[in-house]
Amino acid sequence: MAIKARLASIIDRLIHKPVPKLDSELEFWRGWFAEHGSEPETEYYRKFMMDMGNVADAAFFDDKICLDIGCGPKGSLTWLTNVKVAIGLDPLADRYMEFGVADHNMIYLQAESEKIPLPGNYVDIVFSMNSLDHVDNLDQSCKEIRRVLKKGGYLIGSFNLNEPKTVNEPWTLTESILEEKLFQGWSREYYEIRPKLNSNEHFGPYRYFYEECSEELRQAVGPKALWCRFKKK
Repeated sequence: MAIKARLASIIDRLIHKPVPKLDSELEFWRGWFAEHGSEPETEYYRKFMMDMGNVADAAFFDDKICLDIGCGPKGSLTWLTNVKVAIGLDPLADRYMEFGVADHNMIYLQAESEKIPLPGNYVDIVFSMNSLDHVDNLDQSCKEIRRVLKKGGYLIGSFNLNEPKTVNEPWTLTESILEEKLFQGWSREYYEIRPKLNSNEHFGPYRYFYEECSEELRQAVGPKALWCRFKKK
């Protein structure tokens, strides 16, 4: 797998014009797949995405049009077998083909979140799983999410707060920024903030959503995670 990843990297650089942030994202995924294999992580995403929206029953998604912003190549919506359509949006979608995403039970749509190629008021449920701090233009991405989400539709999100900017994550998100640019005017149905830990385990960074967290830890300065569900009025 590691040899295949290195060959894919060489071929990709010959074909595509270098874009530092996107190339860095792609190299991250190549390393991930070289270490963990290429099978979609269906059950991981089922638990994470339902938990981050405090959704107890998958029937919540019955016959819905669902969109995942910045989906990555690990099959983030393959667990949604009861929906009308499951769409993963990512500017690297075509380059993810080297990871076998064409076999995943979802649609991969290559596009940037700043210009979502879907009609307005079209999507029933928008997911954003730790992706919004990766975008190039935060204002425009939020406007586009608000545009495509139907009245009465839901945003289900996990947002990393108060983290330093990096090449791949050029935005530091805060509660006030998200309220102003994304949530404004929507109905809050679930909203929980916990400390975010530095861990490479699947649910390690979000351990405090699954176990007791003292008020002292909740109030401490440092990276946090927001899990939420909003309904568009």
